[in-house]
Amino acid sequence: MQIAMLQDDWWPRTGGGPVHVKELSVALATEYGHEVDVYTRALRKDGQRYDRTERFADGSVTLHRIGPCTEYWNSVGRVTSMVTPVPELFSREYDIVHGHTFLPALPTRLGGALTDAATVFTVHGTALTSGVGRDTSQLAAVKRRIERAFVLGFDYDHVISVNNEHVGLLSEHHSDVTCIPNGVDLERFAVDVDRGTDILFLGRLAPKKRVSDLIRAFAKIETEVPESDLVVVGTGPESEHLRDLATELGVDDRVSFEGRVSDDAVPRYYATAGVFALPSVWEGHPLTLLEAWAASAPVVASAVEGIEEFVDHGETGYLVPPKSPAELADALRYALKNRDEATRWGQNARDLVESDYSWEGVAERTDALYRDVA
Repeated sequence: MQIAMLQDDWWPRTGGGPVHVKELSVALATEYGHEVDVYTRALRKDGQRYDRTERFADGSVTLHRIGPCTEYWNSVGRVTSMVTPVPELFSREYDIVHGHTFLPALPTRLGGALTDAATVFTVHGTALTSGVGRDTSQLAAVKRRIERAFVLGFDYDHVISVNNEHVGLLSEHHSDVTCIPNGVDLERFAVDVDRGTDILFLGRLAPKKRVSDLIRAFAKIETEVPESDLVVVGTGPESEHLRDLATELGVDDRVSFEGRVSDDAVPRYYATAGVFALPSVWEGHPLTLLEAWAASAPVVASAVEGIEEFVDHGETGYLVPPKSPAELADALRYALKNRDEATRWGQNARDLVESDYSWEGVAERTDALYRDVA
């Protein structure tokens, strides 16, 4: 089949969406012989332009970066990205137009209306469900109305959710909804090194991730775990605030802010971590959780949407209430003081991703769905 994948952001902006689309596209091409075109935005960051065509899977997957080339949050770039892929969908006779995340909903719907292609839309996470930590900005109500129209109001031939939490809501508005979770590259994260004792956070430093809670939790136990430091990998709008918080709490000498690291370096961070912490207030289905599991890292995470349904407490990780530094501190202390039990969580989690979360498995289910709707 000829597949068009639509994705809003791409490298150098990192996140679960680009990883999902790239890995799924490559697996669909290599395992099932599909030809995949990925359409995304041309981006500019730190004076560098990211606007070149790229190819993967021996040329079976082609990445098209469509202009104008702007910074990610540039309003012109974001608005035009909702229409610029549409002419490209006429350049080839696609069997499937598959949109991901939020803004690509519009070109996905237009592509289905204006061509003979079937439409599939994947919801990686949505602020339409109730819960803590949602957007409280002045534009929150407007953004929710737009998202409701894009995610719930548009007709698609099939809708995919990466977690079961959203299936009920989506099923109220769409006739065909399936949960297909994210996958993980098992070989990439099977790094054979000695596991250390540090606490790791890896991800975007955004408000919903609540890294501030993790720093506060670490400050509560840092004298009890002198062999452990807190390692924070990633960038984002909270970076400066988090550095200031570590200084304010007197743990800046024990908290290492690594910034953005290379893709090649990421597996080693997971493999050497004593504990991987994910204190978010909500998620879709976090790839960092699967990556930590693939590296057999013990996980301590918040019991929230997008996490709680996947983690078996006491078996594949340890769950704590969100926005509770004190209980997060207790969990981290427990994991670091009970290394054998924490190691068992990691081993169980590795077994789980091997059986349930390979990209080949995700591609198999997606291919079956394509054949059903095409």
